[in-house]
Amino acid sequence: MSHIEASDHVLVKVCGLTSVADALSCAGVGVDWVGLNFYEGSKRRVDRNIAAEIVASLPAGCEAVGLFVDRPAGEVAEMAEWVGLRIVQLHGSEPVGVIKELGHLTVIRAFRIGDEEAIARMLAYLDRARVLGRAPDAVLVDADVAGEAGGTGQSISVGLLERLPPLPRLILAGGLSPENVGERVERVRPWMVDVASGVEISPGRKDAARVAAFVRGARRKAT
Repeated sequence: MSHIEASDHVLVKVCGLTSVADALSCAGVGVDWVGLNFYEGSKRRVDRNIAAEIVASLPAGCEAVGLFVDRPAGEVAEMAEWVGLRIVQLHGSEPVGVIKELGHLTVIRAFRIGDEEAIARMLAYLDRARVLGRAPDAVLVDADVAGEAGGTGQSISVGLLERLPPLPRLILAGGLSPENVGERVERVRPWMVDVASGVEISPGRKDAARVAAFVRGARRKAT
């Protein structure tokens, strides 16, 4: 079940929020989605009580996304219901059947892209999902950094970006910042861009001025 709406400009997701104040600040400058990281190994992990407060505080037009890494579908669904999430992001090695098990939610499937073989594996995964009757609602591509699930500040190489096939609802992540997002949007034409470390004061704390600059940079080059 998708809660994704069409847009005439590139959408912006800011991931790794840990406070209501940062969430409201992001919403105030036009961020479309804010990411709440439930991965225990992340320095941006958010407590579920704070996550629920963030979700309850968001104004209309800004959605929260829960990020999970290799958790069972039932656990993801339970946390989503408890916190009040409608959108979840699978950022690990989740088997393709998990997407169908989470059919009542909007599901983003993340893929770490480090070489051309990773692109081929991503496409094979998406083919299997379609055969099973439940493809992800959006696809996120991130840099592949050994031992890290995301939020590394590392970029996908330009050569690999040029080899990405056209994908509906493509979310581009990996090393984006106010300084480079316009060029990346122009090159890839994603549906959405996703940033974490590129707009931070410290892990989990966002710099309001950099968030605003990121939104401006993404949309200035999107036309």
